[in-house]
Amino acid sequence: MKIYFTAQYEHPSGESIAFQSDWIDDHYALSFISDFERTGRFAMISIHDDLGQQWSTKEFKKLMAKSSGAAKDISLHFDATYFKAGSTAGLGWTIEYVKDGESFIEKRNKKISQIQSNNEAEYAALYYALEHALKIAEGFQQVIRCYGDALTVTNQMSGEWPCYDQELSKWADRIDLLLSNQKMTADYLHIGRTQNKPAHKLAQQAMDQTDIKSLNRNDKDE
Repeated sequence: MKIYFTAQYEHPSGESIAFQSDWIDDHYALSFISDFERTGRFAMISIHDDLGQQWSTKEFKKLMAKSSGAAKDISLHFDATYFKAGSTAGLGWTIEYVKDGESFIEKRNKKISQIQSNNEAEYAALYYALEHALKIAEGFQQVIRCYGDALTVTNQMSGEWPCYDQELSKWADRIDLLLSNQKMTADYLHIGRTQNKPAHKLAQQAMDQTDIKSLNRNDKDE
């Protein structure tokens, strides 16, 4: 979860100014709140998140205590491979998140049938990836960042392009319903194929009947 602060900064001279911070990850928030309170120069401190919610410092501290152990900062990469002759598709996705201060990555794939186009396969990959991500979230509300190299899917889901295809619209509606049922929000971000290689490999493995289900610590420095 991303947050920012608003407050009134009170100078020893008696003058005061409105203050608004940059966006930061929520796991830094408590240390900043502690520092703000220690100075005694910040009043009317409010915390705002990327879902449009707002808390007082007391409310936010309670939220952080309650959400201890929850998966946060969830992002996913999705991709698909499509076999027209058999109307089948291999779907692949990776999900990264932070839990108890540690980073994790889960990898999954799936083979499905009765798919009529490559774009439909990409929509299906996004749907199943989000379904998996919501299970990981376990109800902790946040914005899930979805990365894919299918420009049609990311632009239609973000509202930049209209969707006239009936089958694709059905998948888009299913995705919206999946999120709304959990009171979640998603951002859809287009990336190049080179940035999506792990998800693409998982999709190819699904077509080859190689099922992947893995969970590992995600140390990006290794």
